Amino acid sequence: MAMRKAWGVPSDSGIPRDQVFITTKLPAEVKNYDEALRRYEKSMANLGLGYTDLYLIHAPWPWAEKGADYTKENISVWKAMEKIYREGTCRSVGVSNFNVKDLTAILDSCSVKPMVNQIKFYIGFTEDDITEFCRRNDILVEGYSPLATGAILRNSAIAAVAEKYKRSIPQISVRYLLQKGVLPLPKSVTPSRIAENIDVDFVISADDMKYLDTLKDTVK
Repeated sequence: MAMRKAWGVPSDSGIPRDQVFITTKLPAEVKNYDEALRRYEKSMANLGLGYTDLYLIHAPWPWAEKGADYTKENISVWKAMEKIYREGTCRSVGVSNFNVKDLTAILDSCSVKPMVNQIKFYIGFTEDDITEFCRRNDILVEGYSPLATGAILRNSAIAAVAEKYKRSIPQISVRYLLQKGVLPLPKSVTPSRIAENIDVDFVISADDMKYLDTLKDTVK
């Protein structure tokens, strides 16, 4: 039997659609209103789920031109994101890897503001200026790579904190983001590790949070 998959969940898995949160992204290379709409239609056809929960502009510049100024193009693409949102096939829209300047340009011209900014965020790399700007403007920060693509697992200082709480390093990392008001996006295909990442019903003390805050540039 043919199956469509979204985030690894087959359509015949038995999991109700409303219990799965589907995020997909507009490729960073697309910086044109009409092409943005076409790409979304293609994503919808590929997913075959009727609607998406979150659609993001993957980056403010094409990957081959990282750091280039695409302000005008991003404003145009955001108009397409607003249209997608208003048509009701996407429940929320946002951006990824946008800095304060990029976000400000969108906010100054939008009628629907970004609901999410998905950025790299982990112990030792917290993007404080972007995070604070998003808080002030009621934009949820999603933190991807909370384990620094595995580098955090080799950090002895974080390991010592984990031992103090009788928790794993990933659990400390995920909990740290939660206490920073950031939605963590850990990645795993191993059921036991997925369960571990969810089991974070504990509190890191204020002193230990301050200590973890001092570990900037120590995760390599």
